[in-house]
Amino acid sequence: MKKTIAKIKYTSMTTIRLFMLITLASLAVESFGESKTAADKKRILVIDSYHREYLWSKGTNEGFSAGMLKFGYFDSQSQIEEYMQKDYVETSTAIHKRMWMDTKRKSSNREVEEISKKVFKGAREFNPDIIVLGDDNAAKYIGNLFLDSQKPVVFWGVNNTPVKYGLVDNIKTPGHNITGVYQSGYYAESLELLKTIEPDVKTFAVLSDKTSSGRSHAKKISLLSQEGALPVKLLETVSTNDYELWKRRALDLQKGVDAFFIAQYSGLMDSKGNYVPIEEVSQWYVSNISIPEASMGIFVKNGMLCAAEDSGYNQGYEAAHIVHDILANGADPATYQPRAPKRGPLMVNKQRARMLGIKLTKDMGIEEYVEGATVEGGKKRILLISSYHREYLWSQDTNSGVVDALLKYKYLDSEKQAEEYTNTDYVNSSTAIIMKLWMDTKRKSTKSEIQKTVSLVIKKIEEFKPDIILLGDDNATNYIGKQYIDTEIPMVFWGVNGLPLKYGLLDSIEKPGHNVTGVYQAGYLKETVMHLKKLVPDITTMAVLSDDSPTGRSKAKELKRLAAQGELPVTLAETVMTNSLDEWKSKALELRERADAFFILNHNTIKDSNGKPVDQMKIGAWYLENIKKPDAAHERQFVKEGILCAVDDSGFKQGYEAVKLAYQILEEGKKPAEMSSYAPDRGPFIVNRQRAAMLGLDGNLKDNTLIDEYVERAMALDQNNHK
Repeated sequence: MKKTIAKIKYTSMTTIRLFMLITLASLAVESFGESKTAADKKRILVIDSYHREYLWSKGTNEGFSAGMLKFGYFDSQSQIEEYMQKDYVETSTAIHKRMWMDTKRKSSNREVEEISKKVFKGAREFNPDIIVLGDDNAAKYIGNLFLDSQKPVVFWGVNNTPVKYGLVDNIKTPGHNITGVYQSGYYAESLELLKTIEPDVKTFAVLSDKTSSGRSHAKKISLLSQEGALPVKLLETVSTNDYELWKRRALDLQKGVDAFFIAQYSGLMDSKGNYVPIEEVSQWYVSNISIPEASMGIFVKNGMLCAAEDSGYNQGYEAAHIVHDILANGADPATYQPRAPKRGPLMVNKQRARMLGIKLTKDMGIEEYVEGATVEGGKKRILLISSYHREYLWSQDTNSGVVDALLKYKYLDSEKQAEEYTNTDYVNSSTAIIMKLWMDTKRKSTKSEIQKTVSLVIKKIEEFKPDIILLGDDNATNYIGKQYIDTEIPMVFWGVNGLPLKYGLLDSIEKPGHNVTGVYQAGYLKETVMHLKKLVPDITTMAVLSDDSPTGRSKAKELKRLAAQGELPVTLAETVMTNSLDEWKSKALELRERADAFFILNHNTIKDSNGKPVDQMKIGAWYLENIKKPDAAHERQFVKEGILCAVDDSGFKQGYEAVKLAYQILEEGKKPAEMSSYAPDRGPFIVNRQRAAMLGLDGNLKDNTLIDEYVERAMALDQNNHK
C-alpha cells in the first residue's frame, strides 16, 4: 500500500514537472508572458498554499504586507487593505498579485495537479519579477516548477526544513534560484510552557490530521521524543483525516495520558468527505476534552491552552525582507541562506485555562494572553450596555454607528439582522451573538435605582459570558466598568464626556494599562459658540441651561472654564444646572431678559414637582415656544430636537469607533492595556431651518458656507403638536 501511494505521488509530481518543462520550452519563442507596461515597477506574485480565511494564512500575509510597506512596495495601509480584499493592487513602485491554492480543502492528487497547472499558467501570464511561495504545498508543487528557472523564488512557512523538497541543496548554500524562511518548530518550548503551567503533566499524545503540515509536525515531535529532547514522555501519535476517528481516539487517549499536543486539525473530514471547519473541531474538543494541551499559536486563538508561537506574521515579514534584498540589493538566492525567524511569544488562552481550572500566575513566564476563543462555532459573544434608553436621540445616533461597524466587520450578516438587533436588542449572526442592555439612568437616576440596575446588569453579564463588553456613555462606564476592571473580559467604552481618566479605569490616555480602552467626547463647545457667533454676529452674552446629570455638569463645567480663560467670543451671563422643571423654566424666562443667546446642554434628568421624569421633547417644546433667542447645543440630537445649531460631537462616530476597537481586540489580538483611548474628529456644523425661521434668521443662512448640514424640522414641536 505504501509503495502504491508513493508511486501515485511520484507520478503526480512527474506529470506536473513535465507540463512545466513543455511549457518552458516554448518560452524561447514567445518569451515569458506579457511585456511590462511600467519598467520601473516590480511585479510581485504571491502564491499561498491555503485559503483566505485560514488563520495562519492571515498572519503570514499580514506580516508579508507589513514588510512590503516598510520597504516601499506599498504606498499606504489602504493599498494593503485593497490588496487583501482583491488579491491585486498597483502601487507607485510595484504590481502585486496573489493566488490561492486552497490545498487544505482540495488536497487530492488530482485537485493539487489541477491547481498547480492553473497557478503556473497564471504566473506565466503575470510575468513576475519574483515569486513568493506561502507554505509547504506551494513550495513543494510550485517551487519545483520554477526550480533553476530565471525567476527568483522566495518561500515562507515550510515546516522544519526546505531541503526535503529538493529546492535547496542545504541550508548554508541553497545552490539554486530559491531561498526563504522556514519553521523550525517550537515543540519542546511549547511542552516546556505546558509543563510550567501544569507541573503534574508527565505523558502526552499527539493529535493531528494527515495533511502535509500535520505529518511534518507529528514526525518532528516523534524525532525529538526519540532524542530525549522533550520535557514529557510521548506515548502515542494519532494522524488521521477521519474526524470521527480523531474524536474517538481523543476521548480514549485522555484516559491514559496527562496532556495532548494538538499538531494540526484543519484537514479533518466528516463521513461524507466534507472538510470540518476548524471552529467546529475546536468547539467539540474544548467541550469534551478535560486535560490540558500544547499546540500551535493559531490554535491557541481557536481555544487551545498554550504554545510557543512559531509566528506566521514573522514568517511573512522575513520573506518580505528577503524579497527586498533580491529586488533592490541584487542578492543571489543561490547563496542566500534560508532562515527561521526567532520564536514568537509564549501564549496562553485564558478562557481555556479557566475551563480546565488552571490558575495562571506571573512567574509562569507567559508572554502573551489570548483573552477568549473562537470556540462556539466561531462566534464571538458581544455585549453592549447603554447608560440610557432606546428612545434617547443620542443613543439612537450611537446605535447607528455601532450597527454600521458591526456590518462592516462582519458581526452582522445583513441589514435585516441590523434591524432585528436594533428592535430586539439581540441577534445571532453567522459570526457573533450580540446582546444589548439598557440602564435607563436618565429616567432612573437615584442612587438606589442605579444600584438596582447595576445588580441586574451584573447578573446578565455572568449569564451571557461575553467575550467583550462595550460600555455606552458615562454611567455604564463608571458603574459597570468598575465592576470588571482588571478582569479577563476586555471592555471598550464610548461617549464618555471629557477625559475618561476620571473614573479610574485608565492609567493614562496613551497607555490605559488595564483591560479597558475606548472612545471619549472631546466636546466641541468652543467651536459651537464660535460658529454661532459667526452665524449671528450681534450676540455678546450667553446663558447656559443644563440638567444636573453627570453629562450636563461635565459640559457646563467645561463652558465655564473656557469663559474664564477668555476662549469664548461671548460673555457667560449665568450657568444653570438643575433637575427641577420649575426652576429650569423660571431661570430660562429670567435669563432671556439678560442674555443674547443660550447654550442648551442636556435636559434629560429633569423631573416635575412630584419627582416624575419629564420627557426631553416636552421640555424642548416649551423652551422653543417661550425662548426666542439664538441658541446652540453640543450634539446633533439637540438640533434635531429644535435647537438652532451645533458643531456635532458625533454619536455615530462614537459608536462606530468603539466597535472598531472591539474588532481589533477580538480579531487582531490587540490588548486594551496598550490601545490608546481617543476622541474622533468632530462632526459637521448643523443648523435647524425651522428654528432659524422662528428666530427670523433665514437671511443668515442664505449662501452660508459655514454650514455643513441642515435639519429641516424641530422634532420637539412636531411631537408636542401631535399630542
